[in-house]
Amino acid sequence: MSHFKSHLGVIADFSARRVSIFDTDTLTLLQHIPLEADVIDVALTSDCRRAVVTSFTSKTIFQVDLSESPAKVVGSATTATFLEDVQITPDDMFALSVDGSAANQNIVSYSLKKNAFVSTLETSAQAVAISPTCDRLVLTAVSSANSVRRFMINCCGDLKDTGQQFPAGTNPININFSPNGNFAFVVDFAGAVSVLSTVIPDQISLISTIPASIQPQSMVISRDGRHLFVLGSSNVDIFTFDPVSGSLALARSFAHGLQITSFFGVDQIALDPSETRLFISATGQVAVFTTFGTLLGTVADVSGPGGLAICPYKCLN
Repeated sequence: MSHFKSHLGVIADFSARRVSIFDTDTLTLLQHIPLEADVIDVALTSDCRRAVVTSFTSKTIFQVDLSESPAKVVGSATTATFLEDVQITPDDMFALSVDGSAANQNIVSYSLKKNAFVSTLETSAQAVAISPTCDRLVLTAVSSANSVRRFMINCCGDLKDTGQQFPAGTNPININFSPNGNFAFVVDFAGAVSVLSTVIPDQISLISTIPASIQPQSMVISRDGRHLFVLGSSNVDIFTFDPVSGSLALARSFAHGLQITSFFGVDQIALDPSETRLFISATGQVAVFTTFGTLLGTVADVSGPGGLAICPYKCLN
């Protein structure tokens, strides 16, 4: 079994063209995996044994086995789409990725078991989110249309475009579901966060839009769904959320002092398993703060920027 005995963090180390694995307790590097590709985002399976990593210009998904000692790449597949944001279905069977560029805009489905792309649909999509409730609902943020579009994915990984599109602020750059799947949060690069009701998948509605700090670009949500941490170019905004009424309110903000690179749909902020520390992927570093904004340090020998994912518990012991 793996020698990784502590909480794991994995980052798509964009500038260094590698995947980096680190210990979130000690902030020490565990392993670099050079990929010689502009890796941009990462997602973990629910048991934290596999990671999928996207590369933009090489149009490749890499699959990494984290249960091996050392961790290693166990598969890769290439498509015609520039790959950016990536998410994994709740059953850990498929990864969905979208293209944030101006050309070849698609949403693609990749089978972890087959190590192959199984479905591609042409669409304009800058970020993707998959419902955690196994109802096979998929939403994409469409920045150019100020909207969110609804897709479905079946048990074979085949994607279906429902044709439904819903308003969602101005220039939406990222989207994530609440843990119970009843809501979706949309980060608006123009400076706002929107809340969508997703209780009825074919009747999605905009509940509210509230202001946020300058150029918000990614977010992380607490396990109970009551706190939303939004990373902007200068600040981290902490919102409180009522999962009954669907109301969102700004509780506080802190200045992070980091240089943030904005990618479509790529989450560069993550909570540790105790939900007392925030990890932020920035240009040249991964910084660690308390949730009240006190800088605790940086992760050794991990440079960023790029997508960041943290295992929620010690599942590799």
